[in-house]
Amino acid sequence: MLPQNRSEVDKKLEDNKTPLDKIDYLEVLSHELRNKLDWMKRKEAGKEPGNKEELSNRQEVLYAEKHVNKEIKKLQTEHKKEVEHRKKHAWPGQNRLLFPVAWDQDTYMNHESQIEAKRRKHDWCLWLRQGLIKNKGGDWRFKDNILRQARLEAIDQGETDDEILWYCLSVDQEFVDFLDIQKVNPSTQTPTGRGKKATPELHKVIWRAYRFASTTIAENPSAQEVWDSLRADPMMFDPKRILIEDQIDEEELWYIPHPETSEKKYSRNSLNSMLSRLKKIPPKI
Repeated sequence: MLPQNRSEVDKKLEDNKTPLDKIDYLEVLSHELRNKLDWMKRKEAGKEPGNKEELSNRQEVLYAEKHVNKEIKKLQTEHKKEVEHRKKHAWPGQNRLLFPVAWDQDTYMNHESQIEAKRRKHDWCLWLRQGLIKNKGGDWRFKDNILRQARLEAIDQGETDDEILWYCLSVDQEFVDFLDIQKVNPSTQTPTGRGKKATPELHKVIWRAYRFASTTIAENPSAQEVWDSLRADPMMFDPKRILIEDQIDEEELWYIPHPETSEKKYSRNSLNSMLSRLKKIPPKI
């Protein structure tokens, strides 16, 4: 539902943690308010000309749209570097999405060859899989931030966002199972044989969070920015679910290294040295 006034817009903004998420939310909202204004004009034209009630209602929406557009310009100016950085690292032909969105095997196959040409198929499948969350009805949907970006990419290209809304809010279990198979490759398997040591899963989680922050926040993100990314959406970086989702705060997180082991604590203060080591020898994920 659209927010009804300025205070509701500001409250919704608080729910979006990063500046880029806030910008995306406002840009989608501006698009929806413009559609509502167009609908109100058509409705008003079908009634008595100069209907005061209809004019008043439309004026409120117009004020809301002006406030939203003003906030968009403000945030884009304040966070110009983040906007440009994301655009630089977006998939070719897009301004926001790290990879193309696919919601079934047909849309997947439409993009597979160009993804494979850049040797990013595993990263793409993992990104798609981690971007999906389960609906109450049993099917799946893309997370709000991905859905907003996909809608805006379609709008930028002069297309309607109806298809994105229709398909990305209800993804079949069959496609999720398909992605689980596609994202498995030799580099994700535990090494075997004498002298080969497996990378701890927590290191992989942290490295995924670092790579995400390096493409969405800054080219060389700080340890705090990596930690904040991890806190904002821990499951996005944790396909094996070793993190205890509700036990991550500003100072520490808790995780389970292996199914047979007990919970362990990892301190935020340890992240600086951890990232330094991982940058020297990046783990295969």
